[in-house]
Amino acid sequence: MTQTTATKPSTITDAPIHPSLAVADLAKSRSWYGDGLGWEPTIEAPGTLVYVLESGSAFTLYESEFAGSAKNTVMNWVVADLRAEVDRLRANGVAFEDYDFGDFKTVDGIMTDPTGFMNAWFKDPDGNTIGVVSDAEAPAGGVITTMIAAADLDRAKAWYADKLGAQPTNEMPGLVLDYRSGGSRFEVYKTDFAGTAKNTIGVWRLVGLRAEVDRLRGNGVEFEDYDFGDDEKTIDGILFDASGEDLTAWFKDSEGNILAISEDRT
Repeated sequence: MTQTTATKPSTITDAPIHPSLAVADLAKSRSWYGDGLGWEPTIEAPGTLVYVLESGSAFTLYESEFAGSAKNTVMNWVVADLRAEVDRLRANGVAFEDYDFGDFKTVDGIMTDPTGFMNAWFKDPDGNTIGVVSDAEAPAGGVITTMIAAADLDRAKAWYADKLGAQPTNEMPGLVLDYRSGGSRFEVYKTDFAGTAKNTIGVWRLVGLRAEVDRLRGNGVEFEDYDFGDDEKTIDGILFDASGEDLTAWFKDSEGNILAISEDRT
């Protein structure tokens, strides 16, 4: 997550993105992620926990009144040996979901397609759905992927290209668009549950937030204004800290997903 000054990205297409999972009780969630998954936060901040895997990919947990609103998969964890990870997590008390997608369905919590590709899903205490995905080439500890729900993939593809300048590196027509961003990965995928999440679901970290807000506005991106109380509110779409420095700005994509860009001060 930390980069040298020389290599810090200044545009959204060059910046890493990480999933942002809403939870109701941060202490409870920290305990569950530690006991169930064996993960401990790398960074702790008021109302937020940051987890960074061996591969360098990351995700955050943060307290929100909208915890549990997302009905779609919010994050994928790509691992080299899926069955071994499923067994390990089950031994720690993690329960896996069973789904029937018609042509494909899970068997004992694992879905396998004709090529041998495997998927499994579990939920955290707030109902956030997390996928486990097989990839024999995944590095030790696995890789985190941000999952973005879409009702209309063609519409989403056009929006991400026109507004953000992002182009998919791979496509499964009608199913998923695969993107790379600053060494990280996000997927825009078709689901009936698009737009259910009422919380921020993904964050890009970069330098020069105000300049990037201006660039994206020039592309037609509309930034949100929020009032968090205690004198914390956005001004012209940007949240500032007490010293007046830029912190975060939020926008919605074509599918109603709340996304953010954040100033990287590490």
